[in-house]
Amino acid sequence: MKKNLPVNPETCPRCYVGRIKQKRITLSTVVSGHLLAVPNFPAWQCDVCHAFMYDPKALSELNGMLKASGSTSGPRRVRKTSQPKKPLEKSLKESPKPGSF
Repeated sequence: MKKNLPVNPETCPRCYVGRIKQKRITLSTVVSGHLLAVPNFPAWQCDVCHAFMYDPKALSELNGMLKASGSTSGPRRVRKTSQPKKPLEKSLKESPKPGSF
C-alpha cells in the first residue's frame, strides 16, 4: 500500500476494486518491550478486501508523544512467530475434563 494517502482517498491501493474510508480501529504495537494498545486510532480500511493502513498523520503524532515521554524508540512492527504445536493426542490428554474447573 502507498505510504501517503490523499486527503479523501477513494479507490483501494491494494485491490483497486474497493473504496477506502476512514475508520477507527485498535492500534497494537510494542514500545520499549511493552505492549501498547491504542483504541479508536484513525485508519483507512477497504470495504472489499478489508486491508487497512493506520493514518500516517496520527502515527507521526503518536511517535512524537512517545519520544517526548522519554521512550527510546517509537512503535515498531511486530513479527508473528510460529509456536511449535503439540501433537493432537497429547493436547487431548492434557485438556481439562468437563466440569473440572
